[in-house]
Amino acid sequence: MDKVSLSLPAIRCLSKEEAACYLGIGVTLLTELEIPFTKLGRRCLYDRVDLDAWIEEYKQREHGRAKEENIWPKPKKASTGGQIHASGGLQLRSQTAKEYAKVLGLKTDKTPKHC
Repeated sequence: MDKVSLSLPAIRCLSKEEAACYLGIGVTLLTELEIPFTKLGRRCLYDRVDLDAWIEEYKQREHGRAKEENIWPKPKKASTGGQIHASGGLQLRSQTAKEYAKVLGLKTDKTPKHC
């Protein structure tokens, strides 16, 4: 009888480095995104099925959010009264050294020292 050899199935669980490579991101970003993983002893394993489901959910969430949010937020009418105030022109830059010293409680009188 001929022996039929079957190929091994693809590895389903990935290490942190392999999961990051699978998603095309860095390990740090993988950790920051809080992608679900399974703990096996001290190892964190990422299931390919979970990664695929997570990326599909993430795409839907980001696509939906992009529709709801505009890049340029609309001004709040309550805070501006419906008007956008102009900016620029002369502005008070800073206090003079004398006023600054006064606020700090330093002596501001400059009297010559007598020997």
